[in-house]
Amino acid sequence: MYRKTLWRPLSAAAGSLLVVLLAACATIRVDTDFDRNADFSRYKTYFWLSRPASGNASVDRRIVELVDAALRSKGWRKVGEGKGDAALDAEVLTEEEERNDTYYDGWALNQNVGPAQTVVTTFREGTLIVNILDGRSERPIWRGVAHETISENPAENEALAKQAIAKMFAAFPPVPASR
Repeated sequence: MYRKTLWRPLSAAAGSLLVVLLAACATIRVDTDFDRNADFSRYKTYFWLSRPASGNASVDRRIVELVDAALRSKGWRKVGEGKGDAALDAEVLTEEEERNDTYYDGWALNQNVGPAQTVVTTFREGTLIVNILDGRSERPIWRGVAHETISENPAENEALAKQAIAKMFAAFPPVPASR
């Protein structure tokens, strides 16, 4: 979807290429935080308190499988509901975003001048939130949040989810700074 301002718009093929290039340059943004007073050495088992509900059952199932694999690689073991040291809660949020980029034909005296073109790009931003809570008190002890542009291609989205969860759990369990 392109809007013309004083200049001819990009062709559909060039516009698609621009979107692909912008997406290729994007990196998954991941933030994690944790309770500095939590003793992660005492957490070895977990259960799912709330699974993701994105509206796509296969995506939700894959997220659960990836989180389970990440925790298994850290020595954690999944147990029956209500029986673990920790409880997991995951949420998937999506939002449609629009980006407007204006390109000018010239530059003079530190200003953009001449004919301009505005390219409007619409995309979906996805956010995955994984919370780990103490299994008894349900007090939050760790949180991971990943943001990325969602593709129209399910295989690409699966790869993005895999990268996001790997990045999210790379430094898990956290090691609190010396007191």
